[in-house]
Amino acid sequence: MQQGGEAVEWGERGAPTGGRQVRMRAMEIHQRARRMETVRERDERDESMASEDGDHERRITGGPRMRIMGQWCKLNLLRFWWMQVICILCALAMVIVVGVVVYRSAMINKRQEILLKCENRKEVFKSEVDNNLGASFVILGLVTSVPTVDQPTWMTFTNQTLFLRPHVRSLAYCLRVMPPQRAEVERRYNGTFYIYSNGSKIPRGPAEEYAPVVLQSFNISSYLMDVYGYPIWRAAINQVRQSGNFSMSPPFLQQGHWRMGSFLPHYGDVDPNLLTTVEARNATCVGYVVTVLNVEEVFGSVISRFKDSDLYISAITRVSPSLELNDYYNCTKDQNPCEVRFFGNRPKPKNSEGVSVPFTYGSQDIELQCWYTHNIHLHVLREMIAWPLLMLAVVVFCIVAVYLVLKRMSTAEKDVDEREKIHAKLREAKLIAEAADTAKSSFLATVSHEIRTPMNGVIGMTNLLMGTDLTPQQLEYVKIAQASGNALVALISDVLDLSKIEAGRMEIETVPFDMREELDNILSLFEEKVHQKKLEISALVHDSVPQWMYGDPGRLRQVLINLVGNAIKFTKQGHIFLCVRLVDPFFYETISPPTSEQFFDLVDIKRKHSIVEVEGVDSQQDQTSLKGAIAVRSSLFRARHQHMAPPRLSMKPGPLSSSSCVAEWRNWKPIGDLGFDEVTCVISIEDSGIGIPKFMQSRLFEPFVQADSSTSREYGGTGIGLSICQKLVRLTRGDIIVESEPGEGSVFKFSQVLPTSGQRGDLQKLAFAMKRTPSGLQDERVSGIKVLLVDANPVRQEVAATYLRRVGALIEYAEDARIALELLARNDGPPFQAVIVDLQGMDHNSSIRLVQRLKESTFKRIPVLALSIPPDSSLQSELHEAGYLHIVHKPLRCTTLIAGLIQSLGMQVTNPSRKQNTNAEMLSNKRLLVVDDNMVNRRVASSMLQRYGATVVTVNGGNQAINAVRNQPPEKQFDMILMDIQMPEVSILIFNSSHLFRSVFCRFAWQLL
Repeated sequence: MQQGGEAVEWGERGAPTGGRQVRMRAMEIHQRARRMETVRERDERDESMASEDGDHERRITGGPRMRIMGQWCKLNLLRFWWMQVICILCALAMVIVVGVVVYRSAMINKRQEILLKCENRKEVFKSEVDNNLGASFVILGLVTSVPTVDQPTWMTFTNQTLFLRPHVRSLAYCLRVMPPQRAEVERRYNGTFYIYSNGSKIPRGPAEEYAPVVLQSFNISSYLMDVYGYPIWRAAINQVRQSGNFSMSPPFLQQGHWRMGSFLPHYGDVDPNLLTTVEARNATCVGYVVTVLNVEEVFGSVISRFKDSDLYISAITRVSPSLELNDYYNCTKDQNPCEVRFFGNRPKPKNSEGVSVPFTYGSQDIELQCWYTHNIHLHVLREMIAWPLLMLAVVVFCIVAVYLVLKRMSTAEKDVDEREKIHAKLREAKLIAEAADTAKSSFLATVSHEIRTPMNGVIGMTNLLMGTDLTPQQLEYVKIAQASGNALVALISDVLDLSKIEAGRMEIETVPFDMREELDNILSLFEEKVHQKKLEISALVHDSVPQWMYGDPGRLRQVLINLVGNAIKFTKQGHIFLCVRLVDPFFYETISPPTSEQFFDLVDIKRKHSIVEVEGVDSQQDQTSLKGAIAVRSSLFRARHQHMAPPRLSMKPGPLSSSSCVAEWRNWKPIGDLGFDEVTCVISIEDSGIGIPKFMQSRLFEPFVQADSSTSREYGGTGIGLSICQKLVRLTRGDIIVESEPGEGSVFKFSQVLPTSGQRGDLQKLAFAMKRTPSGLQDERVSGIKVLLVDANPVRQEVAATYLRRVGALIEYAEDARIALELLARNDGPPFQAVIVDLQGMDHNSSIRLVQRLKESTFKRIPVLALSIPPDSSLQSELHEAGYLHIVHKPLRCTTLIAGLIQSLGMQVTNPSRKQNTNAEMLSNKRLLVVDDNMVNRRVASSMLQRYGATVVTVNGGNQAINAVRNQPPEKQFDMILMDIQMPEVSILIFNSSHLFRSVFCRFAWQLL
C-alpha cells in the first residue's frame, strides 16, 4: 500500500510501526555528526598551518606563553638570592616603622584606659558616700520635728537606721553655743566643754563660739567635746553654717583608721525663705548634725567591686596652708596634703605612670590618684610585639611563596605539551558528547511521538468500547486498560515537558481564565479518587483575587493536578485543602516580587508583628533594600492593616484554623489598586498525609528523586512531577517551597505573577471565556436570601460561605446546634430561609438531633441542606428520614452548592441552554473528510464522528485529499475537512499546490476555525 507516494511498513495488526521515520531521523543525525567532524578537522589543519608559518599571535596563547615564562625563570633563579635579601631588609624596616606606630598608639590607649578606670572609681566613690550621708538628712528631720530629743531617744533612732549608713562610725548632734550662753549650757548638761590635745582632755578656753557634742550614737565618750575648737573642723563648720549645704573635713586618723567628718546645719523651725543671706543663716543656726565616715571602708567597698590587682589608688585631700596643722589629722608641714592609700602596706610603685582625677565634694577638694602596678612600657610592648612579628612572618612567607611559584613555573613547561594533548582529546570528546546529546533528544522526541500515536489510538478505542454494551467484568477490564494508557501518555508528556524546559523551548501562553472555575474543574477530576479514600477535599479563594486574570491556565492546571494528585496519593485519611491568596499590589510599588523562601516568609510572617522583620537574607545589601522598601510604606500599612497578604488558613486544628484567623482572612483588603498590570497569587496545597523528612525536602524538586526507595514501590510515580512543577512555576516568575513534618502532612506553597490585562487581541478571548461562566452564578433567585451555616470548623465554614457570597446570599455562622437554635430564635433581622449543616463539622448524633429539633419547632418550614463526603446508602436514607432535604457531596463547587440550595428552597434549577438534538443527530446529514497518514487515527476519528450521525470519508495523504475534493459532485461536497497539520506533505500542499486546492482550502478555511 502506498501512503503519500512512499512505502509504509506495517506491523502484525495492520498499524504502521514508524520504523521508516526513525531510520530517516538517524540518518539525519549521522550526517550532522559528519559535518561537525569535518569542521573540527578543518580547524585543526588551519592551526597547524599557522604554527608552521610563524603566526606569533596564535602561538603566544596557551603552551608557547608558558614555555617563554619557563625559560625566563631558568635565567633569573641563580641571581634571585640578593633580591630576597633586599626584600627581607625592606620588610624589617617596615616592621620597625609599624612597630613604633603601634607602640605609641598602644601607650595612648593604655593611659586612656587608666584615666577611664580612675574616673569610674571616682563616680562610684561619690555615689557610695551619698548613700551613707543620706542618714544625716534623716537625723536632721528628727531634730527639727522633736527639738527636745534626749540621748536615749537619739540612741534608739540611730541604731534602728544603722542599715542606711553601713560605713558611718559615729552620728552626733553639736549645739551652737555663743560665749554668753556657755555657763547655762554647761550647767544644763552637767559638764564642761573640752578638747583633746596630744591625746589628753583639756578644758576649752574662751572662744568666739562653741559647738559641743550633746547627742551621740554608740557611746558618749565625746560628750560635750567642743568640735569648733579644732581648726580644720572649725573651717568646715563656718563653711556649712554660711552656705546652708553640707560640708566635709579632711581625713583624720582615729584608732588606726582614716575618717572624715561631714557637717549639716540645723536652723530650727525657721521659714526657709528667711535664710537667703549669709547674715540670716549665721544668726539663726542653732546646731549641727555631725557624721563621722570611715573612708577606708567606703573605698574598700568600691574597690572590691572591681578586679584592680593591676591598679594602685590613693586619695589626696588638699588642706589650706593657712590653717593650723595638727598631727591628729596626719597633715603636718612635712606631709601636706593628707594622703589616704588604698593598697595596704605595699610601697608606692616607682617608675610607673599614673593619672590624677581632681574633684570637689562637700566643699572639700579631693584628688584621686591611680598608678599602674607594672611598668607600663614593658606591658604595652608585650601586648603589641605580636603584630610586628606576625607581619615579618607574613612577609617572609610571601617571599618564599613567590620563590616557589617561580620555581614551579620553570617546571611547568614540561606539562604544557601534555595538557595541550589532553585539551585536544577533551574537545573531541565534547563534540562527540554534544552529538550524542542531540541524537538522544531527537530520538526521545521521535520515540515518544511514535509511542503516543498508537497509545492515543488505544485510548480512543477504549472510549468507543465503553460506549457499547459490556458486562460489568468487561467494563472493568476496559477501564483498567484506559487508565494504564492514560498513565503512560501522562508519563511521556512529563518527559517531553522536562526536555522542553531544560532546552529552553517551553512557551507560556497568555489567555484570560477564571481561577475559581479552574479550581472547581480540578477538584472534579479527583472526585472519584477522594470518594474511594473517604477524603475531604476543598478549595478556598480569597475575595480579593480578581475573577479574570491572564496567564497559562493549562500549565497552572498541570501544576495543581500534579500537587493535588500527590496529596491524594500520600494521604490515607483526613483532608486536602487548597488556599489561594492575593499579595497586596501596593507592596510592589518599591519592591520587585521576590522568588525565594524569603518571599513566603514575608507573606506568612507571624501575625503578632506589626512591622515586617526581614530575616535570613544572605547579603547585607538585600537586607537593607528590603527593610528600606518596607519602611517606606510602614506608616500606611499600620493605618489599614498589618500584613501584605491574608493569613494562610488550614484545616488542621491550630492557630491557622481559629475564628480570629478566619476573621482576619475575611476583613483583609489590599491597600493597592487592583488596577495594577499584574498581581501575585500565592497558592498553597495542604494535606494530612505521611509527610516528608527534613533531609529530603531540599532534594524534593530534583528530577527522579523521591523520599526513599520504598515510596516508588508503595505509591508509584517516577519523581519528575515536582521538578516539572518547580520549573513551570519559575517560568511565571514565581517559586515553590514545601513545609512538612513526618506524620503530620505537608504544605506546598507556590506563587505566580499573573497579568490582569491582556493585549489588544485578547479581548475576544476574554469575551469567549466569559460566556463559559456557570449559569448558577447568574441566578438572581438566591441573591439576598439569608442562610445559616452550621459547622464547628471556621475554615470549613468559610469555604461554603465564599461560594454563597459570590451569589449575594446573607450568611450567619453557628459553631454547634445550640448556637444555631439561638440564632434562629432571634428576631432582630430578616428571617432565615435555609440552614446548611456540614456533617464533617458535627458528630452524627448532633446533626440528626439538630434537624429533628428544627422539624419539631416553629422552624420546620425552613429547608435544611447537608454538606458531606458521599455517605453510604443507609446513612443517606437516615439523613433524609431525619429531615435533610438535599445532600451536596464534596468536593464543593459553586454550581452544585447553589443548585442544591435552589432545590432545597423548592425552586426549579435552570440548566444551561443546550441544543435539542441528541448526540446521534448532532452531525446528521453532514459530510466530513478526515485526512491523516495514520490508519489508527483515521479509524478512531471516523468512529467517533459516525456516533454523532456524520458521513465520514477518510484518506491518508494530501494528494488523496485534493482528488477527493475535486472528484466529489456538487451535491455531495464536504461540509468540513479535518486534517493532521503535522503530516510531511501538508506544508508543501498548502503553499505550493494547484489553484484548485487553494480555492477548495479557502472555501473550507472558515470551518477550520
